[in-house]
Amino acid sequence: MATKRIKLKNANGDYLEPYTTNVPEATTSAKGIVQLEATPTANSTKGLTSGGAKTALDNKLDKTATAAKATADASGNNIVDTYATKTALSAVETTANTAKSIAEGRARAVSFESYSALVTALNAAANTDYKVGDNIFIQAKEVPDLWVYSVETTTTSYSYTTDDALISALEAGAVQVGYYKIAAMETGKVDLTGYVPTTRKVNNKALSADISLTYSDVGALAANGTAAKATADASGNNIASTYATKAEIITYEEMA
Repeated sequence: MATKRIKLKNANGDYLEPYTTNVPEATTSAKGIVQLEATPTANSTKGLTSGGAKTALDNKLDKTATAAKATADASGNNIVDTYATKTALSAVETTANTAKSIAEGRARAVSFESYSALVTALNAAANTDYKVGDNIFIQAKEVPDLWVYSVETTTTSYSYTTDDALISALEAGAVQVGYYKIAAMETGKVDLTGYVPTTRKVNNKALSADISLTYSDVGALAANGTAAKATADASGNNIASTYATKAEIITYEEMA
C-alpha cells in the first residue's frame, strides 16, 4: 500500500500541520525532529538532556579550580622532568653547605655539659642547626669531644643510657643522633690525674727542664769522700769490735 500524505482540519478549518506532516530529523542546517539522550556520546547527533549535561559537568574541573594531580604545568612543561623535589634540593643544599664550610675552612664549635645533654639537644634539632665539620666540646672530663661527621635527610632518635655505652658505640664508628652522625675527635682528652705541673720542684729544682742531682743536693757522701762518722770500715768490719783505741794500747819501756 502506497504511503499517502494527509492533512487534518479542525472545526475552524485550520490544518493540524505539526501533527500530520512527516517532519524530517533535525540537522545542523535544518530544523526537524530531535531525539534526546541522557549520556554524552562521541559523534552522536542526538540532543543531550540538561540532566545528562549536569552529570557530565559534575565530573569536570572548573576552569578556576586547582587540579589535585597533573603531569604538566600551565605552560605544558612535564613536571617530573622540569622541576626538582624539595627532598632533592635539601640534599643539594646539605652538600653545598658542606663544600662551602670546607672551602672557607669554617667549623663552628658548640659545647654541652655532658653526653646526656648533647643527645637531648641533637634529637630535637632540625637538620639545618649544625653543619658537617662542626666541633662539639663536652665539659665533662675523661670523655672524648666530638664532631659532626654527616647530616642525614631522615632523623633517627638515639636513646642515651650511659657515657660508656656511647663511647663504645663511637669506637665502632659514627653514631647517628637525630639528623646528625657524630664521631669522636682523634685528639681525645688526656687524663692528667697522674701528672704533675711543670712548676712542681724536686729538691728546689723546677720540673720545667732536666734535673741533675749531686750528692750535696741530697746530703749524701761523695763516692770518693771520707765519712765523718761510721760504724764499720771500708771492708765492712765493725769498728768498735775490730779495732782498739789508742787509750787501750799497752805502753812499754826497754830495759837497760
